[in-house]
Amino acid sequence: MIRRNATLAGLAVTTLLTFGLSGQSQAATPVDSLQQEINEVLAKTQGGVQISRNEISWGDGEAILSFPLPGERNAPADSAAARKIQAKAAGVPVSALGEPPAIDPEPSRDVTREPNCPTEIIGNDWYCFYQHKDYGGRRLMWNEAKSVNDPVYFSKYDFENRTSSWSNKGGKIITVANRAVAGDDLSCKNINNPIILWNEQAHTNDREVDSTDDNRADCFWTTW
Repeated sequence: MIRRNATLAGLAVTTLLTFGLSGQSQAATPVDSLQQEINEVLAKTQGGVQISRNEISWGDGEAILSFPLPGERNAPADSAAARKIQAKAAGVPVSALGEPPAIDPEPSRDVTREPNCPTEIIGNDWYCFYQHKDYGGRRLMWNEAKSVNDPVYFSKYDFENRTSSWSNKGGKIITVANRAVAGDDLSCKNINNPIILWNEQAHTNDREVDSTDDNRADCFWTTW
């Protein structure tokens, strides 16, 4: 009986040690918060492909969503993968885009120096929407023309009601609107009486949208 109890006690100690070591091993594994964010967007949307550590692309570069790296406020300059997509969209070699822009260590307060909305040497210039003021947080960008009859819905990219600043690097005029009915994307396409939040003139930017328009953008279209 004594020997049996001793054996059971030894098994219990071994089990506790094994569980403890396993728990320590699990606790030592850091949580990748950036990848969690990306996974959440991919789960909520359709057609997105992760092309780098911090970027998702839809429709072979129709739109590119960039995330800040851990500990950073602003999304970094485009990755090599994103620059290849941009070059393809412009029909030029990657070398024609020039060197990647330098990354500002601090968010810029100069409205003429907003960070990291790319300009192509040839082809359509890009226009970007930012999650936070001063061009912070996630950056969502396009370079295609979008008709008022077929607007872009931010919900397709898990970006509805998220825009707080923007940059228009191209020659298009961007019209940004709000849904007439909450949660109904088609109500954003109200051609006769759209709820216009703002218009982006060519080659302009805004580091902080008006407080009445902040986090209300649901769709947009472009004109020349």
